[in-house]
Amino acid sequence: MFARFGCAFLASALSLPFGAALAQDFPAKTVRIVIPFSLGGSNDLSARVLLPHLAERWKQQVIIDPRTGADSTVRTAHAAKAPPDGPWSLDTPTRFAYAPITFAKLPYDPMNDLVPVTRVMVSPQMIIAHPSVPARTPKELVALARARPGDLTLGTPGNVLPATSFISAAKVKITTVPYKGAGPMQVDVMGGHVTLGIAAISSVMGTVKSGRVKVIGVCSPERTALYPEAPPMAEAAPGFQAVAWFGMFVPRGTPPAVVKRIRDDVAGVLAMPEVRKRMHEMGGEPAPLSSEDFGRWVRAEIERWSKAAQVAGLKPR
Repeated sequence: MFARFGCAFLASALSLPFGAALAQDFPAKTVRIVIPFSLGGSNDLSARVLLPHLAERWKQQVIIDPRTGADSTVRTAHAAKAPPDGPWSLDTPTRFAYAPITFAKLPYDPMNDLVPVTRVMVSPQMIIAHPSVPARTPKELVALARARPGDLTLGTPGNVLPATSFISAAKVKITTVPYKGAGPMQVDVMGGHVTLGIAAISSVMGTVKSGRVKVIGVCSPERTALYPEAPPMAEAAPGFQAVAWFGMFVPRGTPPAVVKRIRDDVAGVLAMPEVRKRMHEMGGEPAPLSSEDFGRWVRAEIERWSKAAQVAGLKPR
C-alpha cells in the first residue's frame, strides 16, 4: 500500500487500564499526548489548544511528547503497539492516511492496531504563490502552467500526494519540490526559490497574513469560512480536493467506556467558544466525530488518497 497527507488533524494513541468502570476514574496519572512531528507545526499547536482544558477536566497533568522520524511512522508504531495499561495519547494529522499509500510496508496496521477516538479539526489545504507569479486565481494559474510547462515549481511539506493530485487533475506540468515541513517551504516561497506552495491553511495562515505571499485558492470543494475570499482550486482542477484533518486514536484493547470518555471530553472542549475562536485564528475548524464515524472517515480517506496515487502514477517505497 502507499499513503500520507498533511492537511490531517491527527492520530492519538492512548493506552489506559482495562475495565469500563475505569472511565470514571480516568486518568489515574499524567497523560502523555504523542505527536509524531517536531514542535511548532499545526499538529502541535492544535494539541496545545486542547491541553489545558483536558487537564482541567481530567484533574491530571497533560503533556505533549513530540517525536519525529520516517514521516511519523516510527512514533505512530510505538503508540500503536503500546499496551493499554497507561495514559498515552498519539496525536497525528492526515499523514496517518497517507502512510499506507506511501510505504510498501508499515510497522503497524493503521486500522487494526489503533482505535479511532475522534476527529478534532479540519483545515483545507491552500495554494500560495510568490507575489511575482502573474496569476491570481486557480484558472489563471492553470493557464499560466499550460503556457509555461515545467517552469513553475510547487513546494510541498512532506508528502507530495496533494501536489501531484492537483497537477494530475489540472492536467498541467509543474515540478514538485518536497520539504520536511511547511516552515521551510514557506521561506522558499517568500524568497522566490519556489514559485508555489501547498499546505494546510493552519500551517500557512501566519505567512498569508504577513502579505509576503499571495493566495491562489483553497483545496476544499467549496469556499471555506476560514478564508472566504479564496476560490476553490477545483474551479480549474475538477474533482481535486485536499483537506487536512487531525484526529485521536488509542491502542487496540482500550476499554470502550474510556474511548467514549475521551471522545466526549474532547468534543466538550471543542464546543467551548474560546477554543473554537482560537482554532479559527489558526486556520482550523473544530470537527469532532463519534468513534464509529471517525473510523469510517479514516477508511474513506485512505481509499480516496490510494486512488489519487494510482491516477498520479505514484508508487510506494
